[in-house]
Amino acid sequence: SRKDFLHMTKNGEYKVALIGAGRAGVPRARAFDMHPLCQVVAIADTDQSNLELASKRFGAPGYSTWDEMLANHEIDIGMAVLPVRPNADAVVALAQAGVKTIFCEKPLTGSLVEADRMVNETASRDIPLICGVVVSSTLDYQKAYQMVADGEIGEIVRINLYENNNQVGTHGLNLVGRFAGNPEPDFAIGWVSGDPDDEAEDEHGQGNPGYGAVGGYIRFKNGVEVFSNYQAPGHYWRGVEVVGTEGTIFNSNNTGPGLRLFKKKTSDSPTDWYDLEEVEGAFKPRRTSPERPYDDEGWRYPGDVMLGIVDEMVDNLANDTPIGATTGDHMRHSLELAIGLRESARNGNTPIKFPIEDRSIVMLPQRSRWFYKKTLMGHEAYMAQLADQKKD
Repeated sequence: SRKDFLHMTKNGEYKVALIGAGRAGVPRARAFDMHPLCQVVAIADTDQSNLELASKRFGAPGYSTWDEMLANHEIDIGMAVLPVRPNADAVVALAQAGVKTIFCEKPLTGSLVEADRMVNETASRDIPLICGVVVSSTLDYQKAYQMVADGEIGEIVRINLYENNNQVGTHGLNLVGRFAGNPEPDFAIGWVSGDPDDEAEDEHGQGNPGYGAVGGYIRFKNGVEVFSNYQAPGHYWRGVEVVGTEGTIFNSNNTGPGLRLFKKKTSDSPTDWYDLEEVEGAFKPRRTSPERPYDDEGWRYPGDVMLGIVDEMVDNLANDTPIGATTGDHMRHSLELAIGLRESARNGNTPIKFPIEDRSIVMLPQRSRWFYKKTLMGHEAYMAQLADQKKD
């Protein structure tokens, strides 16, 4: 058991290190720091103003490189919350430094060779790699995956996905893979709304419009079929529908809670919606406007999803319990599905077989995910958002 090798501080706390003290990294680190068994003990960031603010807030030393930080600390939990470009190097550095578990913000990376490197490096060392604050990690969705696996809605007939699959499939394609039972994909036929030959989702500074929205048809080797459609921009219908022979589970939002379960009214197989009725209370209701209040220490609430991820990761360290949150491997498969759809569009909508042999194919997420947001937003606007996270 990996917990036998766990290094703990004298106070019984897991030592947490943050790489990337920006507007996403700070609240993620706060979620760990709130846990009674965790303490943020080191921070690394190349941006001096971000680093100084975060070091002050957590009372932890700051370093301009992660190599320096890891050379000075023995860490249990490593966090990489960065623009997507350096994710792979940061995760590999954490793994090689001997951390026990890693959280990496989404999207995972921009190529399969880098995704393979991240997943293989962590898996070979028995280090869980959890990726992204995504709805697919919530307990409600984990409950829904199990319902489908247990036959609660019968056999899966199909999965309908309505979204543009941006961020290289981080949300929708990740969800369909998990609802399908994480099987190996067989083939995909895809389309894009922009230029299929572009490597980036949107304009990255070279004047190219980007490949845009991604959709199409996916067949998994277990027979589950996925129909992914999004009429960009701004089609009124969004979400995911898992259609079974005896019911359906769906949500009209792939980034927030609000799952609903409908099951057949009689013993007969349903033939339309009138043969189904909603099972009340199966899942938590959708929140219209999630509140992010400030606590007594002046910190803004880091969110239910992140706190749930922290609980799972810490429970895994302390008790060797399984982690149901979305992993780097889930995100690697989502990226491969997205690449398959776009490669099909590049080749005249011909079927693309999996696994994709050319692991060097690049598929970059939107500009705001690939590049450092402060350079895009400007220093003043960015620092204002950092200031909003805590009433110092």
